[in-house]
Amino acid sequence: DNGTLKNGIDFDILYRNLDDFTADVASVVEQFQPHNGYTTCMWHNLRTCKIIYDENGRLAAAKARFDIPYPAQLKKNIIDNNWKLLRAYMPAYELQIQKALHRGDLVSVNHRVSAFLEAYFDFLFALNEKTHPGEKRLVQLCREFCPIPPENFEENLTSLFSHMFTDPARAEQDLRRIICA
Repeated sequence: DNGTLKNGIDFDILYRNLDDFTADVASVVEQFQPHNGYTTCMWHNLRTCKIIYDENGRLAAAKARFDIPYPAQLKKNIIDNNWKLLRAYMPAYELQIQKALHRGDLVSVNHRVSAFLEAYFDFLFALNEKTHPGEKRLVQLCREFCPIPPENFEENLTSLFSHMFTDPARAEQDLRRIICA
C-alpha cells in the first residue's frame, strides 16, 4: 500500500516476512555475502525505517541487532564482486555494453547499462561504507553522503546518458571514464 499524508509526504507500507527479511540482512551484514547490485539495500531499509507498530518487539530487536558499523569484510566483498561485474571478468558489463553498442541493439544497451549502474552504485556505496538507499535519487545521494566520489562523477554519467543511444564510440569512452575515475 502507499499514499500521501496531508503534509504532502509520500509513504509506502511494505509487508515482509520478518524471519526471511532478517535472514537476508544477516547474510549480508554478518556473513558478508555480496549481491549483484543493491547489496546493502535491505540493511539500509531496516536501519532507516520508522516502526509504527511492533507487537512483539521483533522488528525493534532486528534493528538493534544490525545497528553496527559497516563491516570491513563486507566492504571488500562488495567491491571485489562488483569490480568483476563491471570490468574484470567475462561477461563484464563493460564488454556486454560495447557489443550491444556495436550491433546497434538499443534495448540491450539500455538493459546492460542498467545492470552496469546497479553494480557501479553498489561499489560506490561500499567504497564509502554507506548502506545502499535503493534505486531513487542515487546521484544526489552519492553527492550528499559519499565523501569519496569518483572524479567527474556526475559529468561522466550525464555524458554516458547523452551518448548511449546516439553515439556508440563516445558512449564507450564514457564507460571507460566512469570505470577509471
